[in-house]
Formats: sequence, C-alpha cells, structure tokens
Amino acid sequence: MRVAVVTTYPPRPCGIGMFSHDLRDALIEAEPTAAVEIVSILRDPRQVAEPEVVATIRQDVRSDYAAVAADLTSRGTDVVLIEHEYGIFGGDAGAFVVSLAEELEQPLVVTLHTVLSAPSVRQAETLRALCRRATLVTVFTETARRMIVEARIVPPERVRVLPHGAPSVLVDASAARATTDRISQVALERLEGRTVLSTFGLISAGKGIELAISALPAVVAAHPEVLYLIAGQTHPEVVKSEGESYRLGLERLVRELDLTEHVHFLDRFFTEAELAVLLSSTDLYLTPYRSREQIVSGALTFAVAAGCPVVSTPYYYAEDLLGSGAGVLVPFDDAAAMSSAVLDLLDHPDKLDAARAEARRVGSELAWPQVGAATLKVLAEAAELGPVLGTAKAPAAVRAPAIRPDHLLTLVDDVGIIQHANGIVANRSTGYCVDDVARLAVAALGLHRQLSEPRYARMLSSALAFLQHAWDSSPSGMHNFMTYDRRWVDDAHHGDHLGRAAWALGEVIGAIPARPEAAPSLRLLEAMVPALESSTSPRQVAFTVLGLARLDAQSLSSTLENLLRVLAGRLYDWYAGVRSDDWRWFEGVLSYDNARLPQALIAAGYRLDQAEWQRAGLEALDWYAVQCGIETDNVRLIGNQWRLRLHPVPVTDDGDEQPLEAAALVEALVEAMVSTGDHRYGPQAVLAFEWFLGRNRYELAVYDFATGGCHDGLGATGVSENEGAESTLAFLQALLALNGAGLQFSVSIP
Repeated sequence: MRVAVVTTYPPRPCGIGMFSHDLRDALIEAEPTAAVEIVSILRDPRQVAEPEVVATIRQDVRSDYAAVAADLTSRGTDVVLIEHEYGIFGGDAGAFVVSLAEELEQPLVVTLHTVLSAPSVRQAETLRALCRRATLVTVFTETARRMIVEARIVPPERVRVLPHGAPSVLVDASAARATTDRISQVALERLEGRTVLSTFGLISAGKGIELAISALPAVVAAHPEVLYLIAGQTHPEVVKSEGESYRLGLERLVRELDLTEHVHFLDRFFTEAELAVLLSSTDLYLTPYRSREQIVSGALTFAVAAGCPVVSTPYYYAEDLLGSGAGVLVPFDDAAAMSSAVLDLLDHPDKLDAARAEARRVGSELAWPQVGAATLKVLAEAAELGPVLGTAKAPAAVRAPAIRPDHLLTLVDDVGIIQHANGIVANRSTGYCVDDVARLAVAALGLHRQLSEPRYARMLSSALAFLQHAWDSSPSGMHNFMTYDRRWVDDAHHGDHLGRAAWALGEVIGAIPARPEAAPSLRLLEAMVPALESSTSPRQVAFTVLGLARLDAQSLSSTLENLLRVLAGRLYDWYAGVRSDDWRWFEGVLSYDNARLPQALIAAGYRLDQAEWQRAGLEALDWYAVQCGIETDNVRLIGNQWRLRLHPVPVTDDGDEQPLEAAALVEALVEAMVSTGDHRYGPQAVLAFEWFLGRNRYELAVYDFATGGCHDGLGATGVSENEGAESTLAFLQALLALNGAGLQFSVSIP
C-alpha cells in the first residue's frame, strides 16, 4: 500500500510535524512493505526537505493544494491521510486544504488534531467540507468522537478513535533508563536530591506556564528541594509575531517571586532520547493549559506514557487521559488549587505512587508500534471502501504565464510606481498617484506571499509609506497626485483613490500569515473612518468594502464593522433601487471598474453572513458577465463604452477596453467561487483572464510576454503600445487571484 501523509514535517518545528514523523516510522514498522510518503506544508520555501518528502505545498498558496493532487495520482498513491489543524493550512480557517480534498481521486482519511465545541462559522464550514470528502475520519478520544458526531460534522459510522502515539523509549522504563544512562549522567547528577516538576513543548501563552510558576511559592515553602523544569523553545509562529515576550515575561515572574533557584528554563528543542531523560527524572508533570478546547496534547501523551503522575487543568484531552487516576485536575487559572494539588501528592507518597502506576498502565497502550498498527488498519479499511463520490470538484487548474518582474521593476522606485510609460519606458513626467500605489500594495503583498522574495516586501513597505504620506487629517482626505520631484499637485480630497487606499490597507491588515505592517495600517484605516463613511461614490464605497471585508475578527473593531455594514448596506440599497429584470445593476450606466461593485457586495455578504447581500451581488455579477460575453468566443469588456440603461447596446463597437476591467471581472468571479463554493465561477474566471492572452476582439495578447508588462488596452486600431502601471498591476492582480483560488498550477519566475 502506498500512503501519502499531508502534514507539516521536520525540520519545521511543529508538534504535528513531529507526530507525523513518528507515525510514519510506526506505519513502516507495522508493515515494512508499505510506502509512506510525505506531502509537507511549508511556511519557509527554503526549508530543506527530508528524503521521504515527495511533494511540498506552500501554506498560503492555494494553487499548490490542487496541484499536488495530480502528483499523488501520478505516483500511484492508494490512500491519502491529512493531519488536520486549522492553523497549518492557508486561507480563512485553513480552507485551502479543501481544494486538495476536492481534487483527490484516492480515498481520504482525515485526522482531527483540533475539535472545537464552538467553532466559528468559517471553521465549521471548512471542517464539514473537508470531512464530507473523507472516507474515514479519526480522532484521538471518545470525547472528540462525540463532539464531531453531535455537531453533525461527520456521520458516526465514518469515525474511528485512534490514540495519540508515544515513543517506545518512554513507555519502556528500562529503555528509558538505559538511554538516560547513556546520554546524560551528568545532567542526572545535577538533579540528585531534587523533587522535579516539569513541563515541555513549544512555548506559547496558551500553555499557561505562568499559572504553574505562580503556584510554586506555596510548594517551595513546604518542599524547598522542588525544581521546576520548563523545557522547550518558543513556538516559531509566536516568535514571528511577538518575539520572546512571553518567555521573558515568565522569567520576570520567576525573579519577582524569588524562584530563580527553583525554576530552570531549558530553551532548546528536545530529541526523544533527551525527553526520556527529562521524563524519567520527573516526579510530577504539569500541564496548566488555559483552554478547555485542547482535544489532544502530545506533551501530555508523552508524560503519561513515561509513567509521570500529572497535575493539569481540565481541558478535554486531560479529562480523557487522566480520568482513571493518572493525575489530578484543577480549575483553570487557579494557582492556589494547583499548589494544593501538587502538595497533596508530594505530601502523600502513596497517592503519588498510585497515580504513577495508573499512568504507566494507561501509557502502556500508547506506544507507537500499537498505534501504528491500528492506524494501518484504518488506512487499509479506507482503501477498501474507496473514495467518497458525488462531491463537486473544483475546476481544473490551468497553466498561466510565469511572472516576469522586469517591467514592474522599471516602473517602481523608492517612492512608489510611475503612472504611465512611453512604450515600455517609464514616463517620469506623469509622476505617481495613490490609485496606482494602492494597487501596487495589493500586488506586492500577493507577490511576496507567493514568491517570498524580499524585493516585494520592500515594494509593499514603500507603498504603505506613500499612503501614509498622502493622508491629511485636517481636511480629512487624501492627496492623489504627486510629481516626480515629490510635490503634491492636488489638495487632500475624497474620491476613488481614498477607497482604493482603504482596500489596500484592509488586504495588509487581514493578510495570513500576519504582516508586521498590519498595526500601522490598521491605525491609518481607523483614522480614515470619518472620510470613508461619508462616501456617496459607488466605486469608492465598493473599494472600501473590499478592504474591510478582509479583516479578521480581531482587527474588525465595532467601529470598522459598523462602517462595513453601513457601506455594504448603501451598496445594496443602490442595487435594489435601480435593478429591473432587464437591467440588474447598481446604476443606470455601465462605466468603469464595473465588476468591483458586485464583488464588494459578495465579499461583505460572506464576511457578515448577510445572505441577501450575497445573493444580490451574485445576481448582478451573473448579469454583468453575460454583458461581457463571458461564454462566447471573445470577451468584450464594456469599460469606457459607458453603456446606458436606456441604450443597452453601444452605438459603436470600437470603444476602448482596459485591463482594469478584465482584472475586476476575474477577481469578482473568483470571489464568487471562493465565498459560495460554486465551482461554475472558476472556469468563467479563467475565460475572463484569457482576455489578457488574446481571447478578445482582436485575438491579440494584451499581456507582453517579453517584458512582463501589460499594454494599456484595446482601442479602435488595436493594442496600445504603452505599458503603464494601472495595466501591469491589473494583470498581476488577476493572475494572483487565479492562483489564490487554485485555478492555476503555479506563480513563478521564469
């Protein structure tokens, strides 16, 4: 049997990665002829893969998920196992993994490392969509099984309970002692005469270690020989967003409580052999986690497997694993209760010994060989049952042009991006504008996310600095036009450029993973609220709504959420006031950047669970796509033809067609597909994108394959020879939108 495991994987420091590494070894031990291959989820594309890694997925690049399904088919994979946790997959609530599941031709098994009692709407949608495609779903405890069955995530007949495994070196006491003697006699000597408490694992605020430290003074008063070992590095994702602030806070608390002789931090990654040393030397293990929702804990599994008695807060997994007497549960955030529980065990050796004996009994069933054999049976069962049929598949991905940054780099400087070009030569006399710099910020954000090149991060930083400089709070508006010698030529005012700036800021604030530029971007967006809420321009409103709809729950303050509701409601009212059976639109005219209007209503309806807004946006988009001939041989963009309701057919057939219209249509169709799950919009988005490549009235490419720029559109005589900022950025935004939705195989540099 050939198995593919989709997971994080070493050298990425992650608990699920280590779990998958151990599981792979256990599966091969259970069936030496099995081929167990890894599809690794990467945050850092420079990570050096282990030999068993046969494919990689960049976490935040949606097209990678769909593309890897074809790889697995070509390799003859029999069954796919996805190790699921929301945070290791890209997209809102980790939704990108669904793109992989929908493309698989093999039976799928999903292991749930997180089961929430009250998931968000997006989390529940993602999990249901993933499990709907799964032949079997495995969980670690009966509590987890009950939760997903009661929540109707998956039918009970498709759920299997498999325990979390632990290394045999921990379960086998004699093996642990042999390992201890072999690698760390000196370390053991330092612990002689000490009563050792310990906690290990990647450190983050959710581990609640401050509770255990706060409980120590009372323990030390009665047992001055106590030593608490805190082993492990700060979680790498925490380091990226917060640095070492949590660990430093713990160290400060230790000093404040005069516990420096009783608390030691072991700030490094521990191998299994080193964990054997740590746990064989531990008299009492502590897990003071702060969230009841923790459905599994590798650290607690390892401690119990090593026979350590435990004092823990009552999260779900601790209740299950310790319920028979292997430990004691104390209330959350109650240091006094933790002190009392630790003292009760230390003061009563018989209770401590009984808990240790029960931990060894429970732990004897957790060794990886047994768990590996049980997992192999589930995988074989899924292979025999076959894939789940009848699920709607995503549209097949296509190969789009690779990104050529050449022309973009000729237009971008340390100020922003030059507006226009004479042919492919930047026309510096045209200077800069907020409209284009806001577009640059959105494109640079997507390019850096997908290509991880520092120059795109620098572009983003420069673009945000330009937007900051353009804002003027005194008249509450924004400058738009700046000369090449850095002089504003207009007063701060309202207009489309203000909405585009809000859109760019929202994209940065809501970016996943979180960007270091998010905080200053949020401050600027909040400062702009009074100017934004007074807008009566449909496009300024739509651009603002698109930005606000990207914010997550933490960033969408009550003020910003109210602004989103007001502006989206305004957009809906415009639509309802104008719409008729033969003119399903927001205005009595089709003018420019048209598709942004329905796109914004779709995005707001999805973000705020307003079904009526979303339905109206989809209706308008469907109608508009027909006006553009989306299903005909050539896409015909309306744009500057200014089609009127009273004269729905243009007087002439030679009106200009601009790239920003094609990009808006592509992105609106992608928005519809992603927010509704209706895959008919995917092929339409691809057809709209093909306008750039020659699916237009002249059957000529508007994209310049030689320079990576984009011509300024189609006119009465053919393709414009100029390649300005607006057009080049429009092409890039459309290309990145396809990639983000998994509608193309790759965004790369040739």
